[in-house]
Amino acid sequence: MASAAGAQNARIVLRWKDVPGASAYELQIAKDPAFVEIVLQTRTTTAGYRWEQLPTTTHWWRVRSFDGESRASEWSPPRTIAVDSAIPTPVKPADGALSPCGATVAFELDPSPLVKEYLIELSSNSEFNSFRTLRSPAPLFEVPGLPAGAWWWRPRAIDVKARTSGPGPVRSFAVRIAPPKLKAVADVPLGTPQVQLSWSEAGCARSYLVEATQDGRDKISIPAPGLSLAFKAGVAGEYKWRVASVDERGTAGDYSPESVFRVRLPTPNNRAESISLRADLSWGPVPSATGYKLELQRQGAKGPENVSAVTVPATSWRSAELPPGEYRWRVTTRDALGHTSLPSDYRTFVRAAGAPVAQPAWRSPLADVVVEPNADVELSWSAVAEARKYEVELDGTPTRVLGTSTTTGPLSEGAHVVRLRSVSDGFRFSEWTAPLELFAGRPPVARAEVSLVGELVQVRLVDAKGRVVHGATPRFSVRAGALAPAELKDGAWLAQWTPPASGDDLLTVDERDFHFEQVLTPSSDATWSVAARAGGIFSGGAVASPSFGLGGTVRLPFLRKRLGVELRAGLYRAGSSFELGGAVIPAQAWMVPISAVLAWHQNVGAFQLKAGVGPAIQLAWVQVGRESGFFGMPGVEVVAAVSRRLGPGRLEVELSFLYARLDVPLARLNAGGVGVRLGYAFDF
Repeated sequence: MASAAGAQNARIVLRWKDVPGASAYELQIAKDPAFVEIVLQTRTTTAGYRWEQLPTTTHWWRVRSFDGESRASEWSPPRTIAVDSAIPTPVKPADGALSPCGATVAFELDPSPLVKEYLIELSSNSEFNSFRTLRSPAPLFEVPGLPAGAWWWRPRAIDVKARTSGPGPVRSFAVRIAPPKLKAVADVPLGTPQVQLSWSEAGCARSYLVEATQDGRDKISIPAPGLSLAFKAGVAGEYKWRVASVDERGTAGDYSPESVFRVRLPTPNNRAESISLRADLSWGPVPSATGYKLELQRQGAKGPENVSAVTVPATSWRSAELPPGEYRWRVTTRDALGHTSLPSDYRTFVRAAGAPVAQPAWRSPLADVVVEPNADVELSWSAVAEARKYEVELDGTPTRVLGTSTTTGPLSEGAHVVRLRSVSDGFRFSEWTAPLELFAGRPPVARAEVSLVGELVQVRLVDAKGRVVHGATPRFSVRAGALAPAELKDGAWLAQWTPPASGDDLLTVDERDFHFEQVLTPSSDATWSVAARAGGIFSGGAVASPSFGLGGTVRLPFLRKRLGVELRAGLYRAGSSFELGGAVIPAQAWMVPISAVLAWHQNVGAFQLKAGVGPAIQLAWVQVGRESGFFGMPGVEVVAAVSRRLGPGRLEVELSFLYARLDVPLARLNAGGVGVRLGYAFDF
């Protein structure tokens, strides 16, 4: 049988099967199937022929063979050489194919030796009212970024004589916007403000449409511009939700498979139990609850045994009389629609028998301790005469111990709580000891204790229980001045501080997640200050005489202005009486102490300490009976005070001692005493 095959040189190559014993072949090409108008007749010794021209219309060809004696065979059935063979055959995408939005669509045509250039017409309309033409010298095309929707395409071709073929068969395909992949949502308790629904991004999606339903009721649709939606679930029940992608034209694609989450009633909070012969159990109320299911179990030889399982409308329940033993209980909430909460955690109690036994005392540890991570901690306690064993509870899990010591096993990093009680026969127990904390690793820093001694900053880092945190690596910095590298000594970090030229400084301490700031006040801020004070003088028979005073301090320009001279003046009254010749003689004195005190000022954190001494003179107007006089008495004044910044100045508490003595014919007077005053000072 004869056949035609394509060649890569844009010429017509005709081939047929070899005939055994044939010595030659005769080929005819004609313009008609009756071979009346023959355009080529030739002989060849091979089973093929290359025709060096391309027809413009359909031609027919046939071939016959000759044997060695030149006897001819019958002509083969005619075959056509058709011009329409220049229209390439579409290969892919297959008719009706689906392509995900955002992916590149690949087109492939069957190659033809008659084609010089391949064409594809692509349209979003089946009538090809408008279309896009793609050209390629190869029968392969790639088209990225097609929007979602239905598409139609058809092939054309330009042959080697630059002639454009008619359109080939029309095929269709669809670009579908894919649904997003939903992320799982955990169950939440009722009252949760918002449930976060989220999903992965889908190609070509410009927004999304969320559809949700609660317990199979009416569905609601909520548009979402991003990849998540804060959903308010106002009632308990099962919620099903799914999401569809929406393209730039506002067309929604298929919905994703449904995802489910549940809004449960809040779990009740087991409050307490009161145990005698019966157990009185109580728990916290839950809004919208119509009943509570209580489960009570007793610990038997083979595990927990059910004692009661009841549903009650209240938040308390009293059991029947219970035999001695260990019990546990939990509560589940129910509402009018049958929705339930998760069960509460089990609470345990013991129905004891007889008087309690003595409580053991810890021997080790005696207080809260910090240990290395994964370390074993040895626990030991004193023996109790009636105890047959002991119960050690670590992080809520009890363990029975026959002796008076045990080890915890490796402790994971973090805080662990241990407590202990004695156990005798017949469910007799002691009270639990106070809990101890075993912290494995380095506890977090809870606060920083900062003190400033002169210009030496001292920082202690402690945890929530006031223990110094060892192994911490804090970072220190100041805002305006300079701080030398800190050194650790006796559990405290010490660093030399250079104050700024003027004003306060800010110390910052950072250690892991701990951040702390404190204002540092240089001890040499003020050049001079003014203070007003009020209080009392305690002197001889004059007890708590009211005292008022004013003082002005000038700092000396050396020793970082820590040394200052204060000029002080005050006023107070003292009075007394004595018996003379059977008559009571009144005596009183008004005194004005004036002194010049040389004092040392030292800042310690936010506090300022002051101590000084200086000469004084006491001016006094003295009246004894009807006699009076004005006198001056030399003396000395000693001062000690502490003040703290409050508002624009400093609140000061002062203790002073003034010595002055008057001995004249009118009176003998001890004019000094101890003064306690509260004052307020302004620094300049």
